[in-house]
Amino acid sequence: MKRVRACATLLFAASMALSSAAVAQERVDSPESGIALTVPVGWHRATLEQVQANRERVRLPDAELQQALATRSALPLFTFTKYEEPYPRLNPSLQVTLRAGLPGTATELLAMALEPMRRGFPDFRILSAVRATQVGGWQAAHVRASYTLRNNAGESFRVLSRLWLVPRGRLMFLIGMSGDQSGEDVCEEEFAAVLESIRIQK
Repeated sequence: MKRVRACATLLFAASMALSSAAVAQERVDSPESGIALTVPVGWHRATLEQVQANRERVRLPDAELQQALATRSALPLFTFTKYEEPYPRLNPSLQVTLRAGLPGTATELLAMALEPMRRGFPDFRILSAVRATQVGGWQAAHVRASYTLRNNAGESFRVLSRLWLVPRGRLMFLIGMSGDQSGEDVCEEEFAAVLESIRIQK
């Protein structure tokens, strides 16, 4: 059950590009979880109510994953989007979630989480294989993938997603950054700066 929930959380991290937004911030610090990062200037923070509403708008072909996404996926510590909602196109986003840890290395856990995502997105494609890396001085795993995200209004969006899984003791951070597959909203520079800014306490 924990693996299903973790996979649902990763699936949601990959789909947050439909998120609604609230107020802009720059440096974000979560003392309770021990993580801090710098948000791109002008980006907007989503409320938990907006996050949950966004989950309910996503439409997946797999009924089990659809249910897990809506009811068993952990709420994020924070979510930010580039544009204030409503926004007519894909809205680049970043999200950080803290979950209970699972047995296995970071690369093993992230690789396992990708299998349910293949069911969630029929055109899901890995662009760079799961690999070991570091985030905020911690051992981690990273993958880049593309897919088409659909909502309950029948709209579709071509997404480029970056995912990181960072184990820390009995917990693990799931970090997702998603944008368009081409054009100014790919957001490579913005996401690279966010990743470089992350600090995780022991």
